[in-house]
Amino acid sequence: MYKNQLNFGKNRLHLLLEGKIEKPEMTAWSDDLITKLKKLKPGFSVISEILNCQPATEEVRQILVETQKKVKEVGLGDAVRIVAKSNYVTAAQWQRSSRSIGYVALEAENYESAEKLLDEIEKNKIK
Repeated sequence: MYKNQLNFGKNRLHLLLEGKIEKPEMTAWSDDLITKLKKLKPGFSVISEILNCQPATEEVRQILVETQKKVKEVGLGDAVRIVAKSNYVTAAQWQRSSRSIGYVALEAENYESAEKLLDEIEKNKIK
């Protein structure tokens, strides 16, 4: 299951992926994500909530990498990933994939912590 929600006020996207994601669903998620991100201003931030997402197959992981590349090209600013210590494999897959294209996401334990972290980063940026 996936959900991509925009917050225009904060120029932010919250994505949620849960369960076992197969290729057709990952492709649909990717298309929806990129379409929505194009509605935000460059420098947008992303919260990726993958607490209950199972590790991806190699085929699905390749879609993830391509999606992360597109997200970066469209104008990614900062990223925070919501992960669980009990779901280390999925968190490691996502971090390895993003690192391979040139960015590292900060990690948080829940949505509130992720929002707070991004709000602090925004507050401390030089305008």
